[in-house]
Amino acid sequence: MSKSNKLAKLKILRANKQNWRCFYCDYLMWQGDPTRFAARYSLPGGFLNRFQCTAEHMQPRENGGEDRHENIVAACKFCNQTRHRMSEVLTPAAYRQHVRKRVRAGGWHPRQFRHLLKEARHLPRPKRKARRG
Repeated sequence: MSKSNKLAKLKILRANKQNWRCFYCDYLMWQGDPTRFAARYSLPGGFLNRFQCTAEHMQPRENGGEDRHENIVAACKFCNQTRHRMSEVLTPAAYRQHVRKRVRAGGWHPRQFRHLLKEARHLPRPKRKARRG
């Protein structure tokens, strides 16, 4: 299997596990046909790309991160790109905390898209595996 096919499959697996919520901001994401997502959630076309599902490497490739299930999460394009544009790239946990703080304050994504967060909160949360130890 090619690297891009493997990464695409991992992205879909992680998105399903996360109920199509961004790992960082918790907003709903789309994959495939953006027009269906736009129609369902009344989004203008110019803003669709920010909610596109991407594969986010928890440990970046340039730092030795691999295309493995435990190193990939699904993140919206905006969160993924914004993390890597920061002057100091935060750890995934620190970035998630930063993003969620901004979301709670009513920021991060434009207010006109808050319904995507509300819709996501009506979906069941992914079940977490119990940790052994």
